[in-house]
Amino acid sequence: MFKKLLSSLLAVLLLLSCCTVAMAAGDTPDFQIKTLETTIDSIPVGIYTCEDAALKNSRIVFTYPEALTLVSAEATLPEEEGITDLDTSKAGTVSFAWASVEAQGETQLLVLKFRGTCGNSYPVVLSLPEQGDATGVNLQIPYRFIDVQDASKWYFAPIYQVYEAGLMNGVGQDLFAPNKTLNRATLVTVLYRMAGSPAVQGSGYFSDVPANSWYTEAVTWAAQNGVAKGYGQGIFAPGRAITRQEMVTMVFRFWQLQNQATAEPQTDLSAFRDQDQVADWAREAMTWAVTSGIIQGMSAEILAPKGTATRAQAAQILVNYQLVL
Repeated sequence: MFKKLLSSLLAVLLLLSCCTVAMAAGDTPDFQIKTLETTIDSIPVGIYTCEDAALKNSRIVFTYPEALTLVSAEATLPEEEGITDLDTSKAGTVSFAWASVEAQGETQLLVLKFRGTCGNSYPVVLSLPEQGDATGVNLQIPYRFIDVQDASKWYFAPIYQVYEAGLMNGVGQDLFAPNKTLNRATLVTVLYRMAGSPAVQGSGYFSDVPANSWYTEAVTWAAQNGVAKGYGQGIFAPGRAITRQEMVTMVFRFWQLQNQATAEPQTDLSAFRDQDQVADWAREAMTWAVTSGIIQGMSAEILAPKGTATRAQAAQILVNYQLVL
Protein backbone atom coordinates (compact mmCIF):
# COMPACT_ATOMS: atom_id res chain seq x y z
CA MET A 1 0.00 0.00 0.00
CA PHE A 2 2.76 2.45 0.94
CA LYS A 3 4.63 1.59 -2.26
CA LYS A 4 1.55 2.44 -4.35
CA LEU A 5 0.97 5.70 -2.49
CA LEU A 6 4.62 6.65 -2.91
CA SER A 7 4.56 5.92 -6.62
CA SER A 8 1.33 7.83 -7.07
CA LEU A 9 2.68 10.85 -5.22
CA LEU A 10 5.80 10.80 -7.33
CA ALA A 11 3.78 10.59 -10.53
CA VAL A 12 1.66 13.57 -9.52
CA LEU A 13 4.69 15.63 -8.56
CA LEU A 14 6.41 14.77 -11.82
CA LEU A 15 3.39 15.87 -13.82
CA LEU A 16 3.14 19.10 -11.88
CA SER A 17 6.82 19.85 -12.30
CA CYS A 18 6.61 18.80 -15.98
CA CYS A 19 10.07 19.38 -17.50
CA THR A 20 11.81 20.70 -14.39
CA VAL A 21 14.59 18.35 -15.40
CA ALA A 22 15.41 17.19 -18.87
CA MET A 23 18.38 15.97 -20.77
CA ALA A 24 19.80 18.77 -22.77
CA ALA A 25 19.72 18.55 -26.53
CA GLY A 26 22.57 16.83 -28.32
CA ASP A 27 25.26 15.03 -26.34
CA THR A 28 25.13 17.05 -23.11
CA PRO A 29 22.47 15.46 -20.88
CA ASP A 30 21.77 16.60 -17.33
CA PHE A 31 22.77 13.11 -16.22
CA GLN A 32 25.93 11.13 -16.74
CA ILE A 33 27.02 7.52 -16.35
CA LYS A 34 30.34 6.89 -14.65
CA THR A 35 32.10 3.56 -14.47
CA LEU A 36 33.46 2.94 -10.99
CA GLU A 37 36.25 0.50 -10.13
CA THR A 38 35.72 -2.76 -11.97
CA THR A 39 36.51 -6.27 -10.75
CA ILE A 40 37.12 -9.60 -12.44
CA ASP A 41 33.55 -10.08 -13.69
CA SER A 42 31.60 -7.09 -12.45
CA ILE A 43 31.26 -3.40 -13.09
CA PRO A 44 29.75 -0.85 -10.70
CA VAL A 45 28.13 2.14 -12.40
CA GLY A 46 27.31 5.49 -10.85
CA ILE A 47 24.48 7.69 -12.15
CA TYR A 48 25.19 11.37 -11.53
CA THR A 49 23.65 14.72 -12.25
CA CYS A 50 25.81 17.18 -14.12
CA GLU A 51 27.40 20.12 -12.31
CA ASP A 52 25.03 22.70 -13.77
CA ALA A 53 21.88 20.70 -13.09
CA ALA A 54 19.34 21.90 -10.53
CA LEU A 55 17.05 18.97 -9.84
CA LYS A 56 13.84 18.81 -7.91
CA ASN A 57 11.40 16.28 -9.36
CA SER A 58 12.21 13.71 -12.01
CA ARG A 59 12.47 10.09 -13.07
CA ILE A 60 15.21 8.28 -14.93
CA VAL A 61 15.20 4.82 -16.46
CA PHE A 62 18.36 2.80 -16.99
CA THR A 63 18.08 -0.10 -19.42
CA TYR A 64 20.69 -2.80 -19.95
CA PRO A 65 21.04 -5.96 -22.12
CA GLU A 66 20.18 -9.42 -20.83
CA ALA A 67 23.85 -10.42 -21.11
CA LEU A 68 24.44 -8.25 -18.04
CA THR A 69 23.20 -9.40 -14.65
CA LEU A 70 22.11 -6.77 -12.14
CA VAL A 71 23.79 -7.70 -8.86
CA SER A 72 22.64 -4.76 -6.76
CA ALA A 73 21.04 -1.33 -7.03
CA GLU A 74 21.49 1.30 -4.35
CA ALA A 75 19.89 4.72 -4.20
CA THR A 76 22.51 7.17 -2.94
CA LEU A 77 20.40 10.32 -3.05
CA PRO A 78 19.77 11.14 0.64
CA GLU A 79 16.19 10.12 1.36
CA GLU A 80 15.84 12.63 4.18
CA GLU A 81 16.02 15.41 1.62
CA GLY A 82 12.91 14.24 -0.26
CA ILE A 83 11.00 11.24 -1.58
CA THR A 84 12.64 8.56 -3.70
CA ASP A 85 11.43 5.39 -5.37
CA LEU A 86 13.77 2.71 -6.77
CA ASP A 87 12.25 -0.07 -8.87
CA THR A 88 14.21 -3.03 -10.26
CA SER A 89 11.27 -5.41 -10.68
CA LYS A 90 11.32 -5.32 -14.49
CA ALA A 91 14.11 -7.33 -16.13
CA GLY A 92 16.63 -5.19 -17.94
CA THR A 93 15.37 -1.99 -16.36
CA VAL A 94 16.15 0.16 -13.33
CA SER A 95 13.71 2.98 -12.67
CA PHE A 96 14.45 5.72 -10.16
CA ALA A 97 12.22 8.67 -9.31
CA TRP A 98 12.46 11.44 -6.76
CA ALA A 99 10.52 14.48 -5.66
CA SER A 100 11.06 17.49 -3.41
CA VAL A 101 14.81 17.01 -3.56
CA GLU A 102 16.83 20.18 -4.01
CA ALA A 103 19.93 18.66 -5.61
CA GLN A 104 22.42 21.25 -6.81
CA GLY A 105 25.56 20.56 -8.80
CA GLU A 106 26.96 17.08 -9.42
CA THR A 107 25.08 14.60 -7.25
CA GLN A 108 25.24 10.82 -7.21
CA LEU A 109 21.78 9.31 -7.58
CA LEU A 110 22.41 5.59 -7.96
CA VAL A 111 25.09 2.93 -7.81
CA LEU A 112 24.32 -0.11 -9.93
CA LYS A 113 26.50 -3.21 -9.92
CA PHE A 114 26.42 -5.56 -12.89
CA ARG A 115 28.07 -8.89 -13.62
CA GLY A 116 29.35 -9.68 -17.07
CA THR A 117 32.42 -11.01 -18.86
CA CYS A 118 35.87 -9.45 -19.02
CA GLY A 119 36.57 -7.79 -22.35
CA ASN A 120 32.94 -7.63 -23.46
CA SER A 121 31.16 -4.38 -24.29
CA TYR A 122 27.55 -3.81 -23.20
CA PRO A 123 25.32 -1.02 -24.57
CA VAL A 124 23.17 0.69 -21.92
CA VAL A 125 20.73 3.58 -22.14
CA LEU A 126 19.81 6.26 -19.62
CA SER A 127 16.53 8.00 -20.41
CA LEU A 128 13.88 10.40 -19.13
CA PRO A 129 10.62 8.80 -20.30
CA GLU A 130 8.44 11.82 -19.54
CA GLN A 131 10.60 14.05 -21.73
CA GLY A 132 11.53 11.49 -24.34
CA ASP A 133 15.26 12.16 -24.00
CA ALA A 134 17.95 9.49 -23.76
CA THR A 135 21.66 8.92 -23.93
CA GLY A 136 23.56 5.70 -24.44
CA VAL A 137 27.04 4.44 -23.62
CA ASN A 138 28.95 1.17 -23.83
CA LEU A 139 30.05 -0.40 -20.57
CA GLN A 140 33.14 -2.58 -20.64
CA ILE A 141 34.68 -4.84 -18.05
CA PRO A 142 38.41 -4.51 -18.72
CA TYR A 143 41.07 -7.09 -18.09
CA ARG A 144 43.26 -6.24 -15.12
CA PHE A 145 46.32 -8.01 -16.51
CA ILE A 146 47.27 -7.81 -20.15
CA ASP A 147 48.93 -11.23 -19.96
CA VAL A 148 45.86 -12.91 -18.43
CA GLN A 149 43.07 -12.37 -20.96
CA ASP A 150 42.30 -15.81 -22.31
CA ALA A 151 39.43 -17.20 -20.23
CA SER A 152 40.08 -20.69 -21.61
CA LYS A 153 43.42 -20.90 -19.79
CA TRP A 154 43.32 -23.00 -16.65
CA TYR A 155 44.87 -20.22 -14.61
CA PHE A 156 42.50 -17.42 -15.71
CA ALA A 157 39.96 -17.78 -12.90
CA PRO A 158 42.36 -18.54 -10.00
CA ILE A 159 44.61 -15.61 -10.87
CA TYR A 160 41.74 -13.15 -10.82
CA GLN A 161 40.32 -14.78 -7.69
CA VAL A 162 43.51 -14.31 -5.69
CA TYR A 163 43.86 -10.81 -7.08
CA GLU A 164 40.32 -9.89 -6.08
CA ALA A 165 40.94 -11.35 -2.63
CA GLY A 166 43.97 -9.09 -2.23
CA LEU A 167 46.36 -12.03 -1.90
CA MET A 168 48.49 -11.64 -5.02
CA ASN A 169 49.24 -8.57 -7.08
CA GLY A 170 50.87 -8.13 -10.45
CA VAL A 171 54.55 -7.61 -11.14
CA GLY A 172 54.10 -4.14 -12.62
CA GLN A 173 53.16 -2.70 -16.02
CA ASP A 174 49.75 -4.44 -15.83
CA LEU A 175 51.42 -7.86 -15.89
CA PHE A 176 50.77 -10.83 -13.63
CA ALA A 177 53.49 -13.03 -15.13
CA PRO A 178 51.62 -16.33 -14.67
CA ASN A 179 54.54 -18.45 -15.87
CA LYS A 180 57.17 -16.67 -13.84
CA THR A 181 58.66 -18.70 -11.00
CA LEU A 182 57.32 -17.85 -7.55
CA ASN A 183 59.89 -16.85 -4.95
CA ARG A 184 59.92 -17.48 -1.23
CA ALA A 185 59.31 -13.85 -0.27
CA THR A 186 56.12 -13.71 -2.33
CA LEU A 187 54.62 -16.82 -0.78
CA VAL A 188 55.22 -15.76 2.81
CA THR A 189 53.74 -12.38 1.94
CA VAL A 190 50.61 -14.05 0.55
CA LEU A 191 50.22 -16.20 3.67
CA TYR A 192 50.79 -13.13 5.83
CA ARG A 193 47.93 -11.38 4.01
CA MET A 194 45.73 -14.44 4.47
CA ALA A 195 46.42 -14.18 8.20
CA GLY A 196 45.17 -10.59 8.18
CA SER A 197 48.60 -8.92 8.14
CA PRO A 198 48.92 -8.84 11.95
CA ALA A 199 51.32 -6.44 13.60
CA VAL A 200 54.77 -7.92 14.19
CA GLN A 201 57.54 -7.01 16.53
CA GLY A 202 61.20 -7.79 16.27
CA SER A 203 63.45 -8.24 13.29
CA GLY A 204 66.87 -9.46 12.35
CA TYR A 205 65.92 -13.11 12.04
CA PHE A 206 67.77 -13.40 8.76
CA SER A 207 70.82 -11.53 7.54
CA ASP A 208 69.55 -11.43 3.96
CA VAL A 209 66.18 -9.83 4.80
CA PRO A 210 66.48 -6.01 4.78
CA ALA A 211 64.84 -4.02 7.55
CA ASN A 212 62.43 -2.09 5.35
CA SER A 213 61.64 -4.36 2.43
CA TRP A 214 58.10 -5.07 1.18
CA TYR A 215 58.40 -8.60 2.56
CA THR A 216 60.19 -7.89 5.87
CA GLU A 217 57.14 -8.02 8.12
CA ALA A 218 55.82 -11.11 6.35
CA VAL A 219 59.10 -13.00 6.77
CA THR A 220 59.32 -11.94 10.42
CA TRP A 221 55.75 -13.10 11.05
CA ALA A 222 56.39 -16.40 9.26
CA ALA A 223 59.56 -17.05 11.24
CA GLN A 224 57.95 -16.17 14.58
CA ASN A 225 54.99 -18.45 13.93
CA GLY A 226 56.87 -21.38 12.43
CA VAL A 227 55.28 -20.96 9.00
CA ALA A 228 58.62 -20.63 7.22
CA LYS A 229 62.20 -21.42 8.11
CA GLY A 230 65.52 -20.44 6.65
CA TYR A 231 68.42 -22.48 5.32
CA GLY A 232 70.62 -22.03 8.37
CA GLN A 233 73.34 -19.53 9.16
CA GLY A 234 70.84 -16.67 9.06
CA ILE A 235 69.85 -17.22 5.42
CA PHE A 236 66.24 -17.02 4.28
CA ALA A 237 66.86 -16.53 0.54
CA PRO A 238 63.75 -14.39 -0.15
CA GLY A 239 64.39 -14.20 -3.88
CA ARG A 240 65.04 -17.89 -4.38
CA ALA A 241 62.57 -19.82 -6.50
CA ILE A 242 60.36 -21.82 -4.18
CA THR A 243 60.06 -25.56 -4.68
CA ARG A 244 56.74 -27.35 -4.71
CA GLN A 245 57.48 -29.12 -1.45
CA GLU A 246 58.55 -25.86 0.21
CA MET A 247 55.36 -24.19 -0.94
CA VAL A 248 53.15 -27.00 0.30
CA THR A 249 54.98 -27.14 3.62
CA MET A 250 54.48 -23.42 4.24
CA VAL A 251 50.78 -23.72 3.38
CA PHE A 252 50.48 -26.74 5.69
CA ARG A 253 52.13 -24.91 8.58
CA PHE A 254 49.86 -21.94 7.92
CA TRP A 255 46.84 -24.26 8.16
CA GLN A 256 48.13 -25.66 11.43
CA LEU A 257 48.66 -22.15 12.80
CA GLN A 258 45.22 -20.93 11.79
CA ASN A 259 43.37 -24.00 13.00
CA GLN A 260 45.54 -24.93 15.95
CA ALA A 261 45.28 -28.47 14.67
CA THR A 262 47.32 -31.42 13.59
CA ALA A 263 46.68 -33.34 10.39
CA GLU A 264 44.67 -36.52 10.42
CA PRO A 265 46.40 -39.65 9.11
CA GLN A 266 46.89 -39.20 5.39
CA THR A 267 47.11 -41.50 2.43
CA ASP A 268 50.59 -42.30 1.21
CA LEU A 269 52.24 -41.02 -1.95
CA SER A 270 52.82 -44.40 -3.53
CA ALA A 271 50.84 -43.42 -6.61
CA PHE A 272 53.72 -41.16 -7.62
CA ARG A 273 56.87 -42.72 -9.06
CA ASP A 274 59.01 -39.94 -7.61
CA GLN A 275 57.54 -40.01 -4.12
CA ASP A 276 60.96 -40.97 -2.75
CA GLN A 277 62.18 -37.49 -3.73
CA VAL A 278 59.91 -35.86 -1.14
CA ALA A 279 62.09 -34.66 1.74
CA ASP A 280 61.38 -36.10 5.18
CA TRP A 281 60.53 -32.63 6.50
CA ALA A 282 57.94 -32.17 3.73
CA ARG A 283 56.34 -35.62 3.64
CA GLU A 284 53.53 -34.96 6.12
CA ALA A 285 52.68 -31.67 4.43
CA MET A 286 52.79 -33.18 0.96
CA THR A 287 50.54 -36.12 1.82
CA TRP A 288 48.13 -33.73 3.55
CA ALA A 289 48.04 -31.49 0.49
CA VAL A 290 47.56 -34.36 -1.96
CA THR A 291 44.83 -35.96 0.15
CA SER A 292 43.05 -32.63 0.60
CA GLY A 293 43.16 -31.87 -3.11
CA ILE A 294 45.22 -28.75 -2.60
CA ILE A 295 47.98 -29.90 -4.93
CA GLN A 296 48.06 -32.34 -7.78
CA GLY A 297 50.92 -34.03 -9.52
CA MET A 298 52.49 -32.65 -12.66
CA SER A 299 51.03 -35.83 -14.13
CA ALA A 300 49.24 -38.86 -12.74
CA GLU A 301 52.55 -40.38 -11.65
CA ILE A 302 54.90 -37.41 -11.21
CA LEU A 303 54.71 -35.18 -8.14
CA ALA A 304 57.91 -33.21 -8.80
CA PRO A 305 58.45 -32.13 -5.18
CA LYS A 306 61.79 -30.50 -5.97
CA GLY A 307 60.48 -28.69 -9.02
CA THR A 308 59.74 -24.99 -8.86
CA ALA A 309 56.27 -23.47 -8.83
CA THR A 310 54.96 -20.74 -11.08
CA ARG A 311 52.87 -17.81 -9.94
CA ALA A 312 49.87 -19.30 -11.71
CA GLN A 313 50.33 -22.63 -9.93
CA ALA A 314 50.55 -20.82 -6.60
CA ALA A 315 47.31 -18.99 -7.37
CA GLN A 316 45.57 -22.31 -8.07
CA ILE A 317 46.87 -23.83 -4.85
CA LEU A 318 45.64 -20.86 -2.83
CA VAL A 319 42.20 -21.16 -4.40
CA ASN A 320 42.18 -24.90 -3.73
CA TYR A 321 43.12 -24.25 -0.13
CA GLN A 322 40.26 -21.84 0.38
CA LEU A 323 37.80 -24.19 -1.29
CA VAL A 324 38.54 -27.33 0.70
CA LEU A 325 39.55 -26.00 4.11
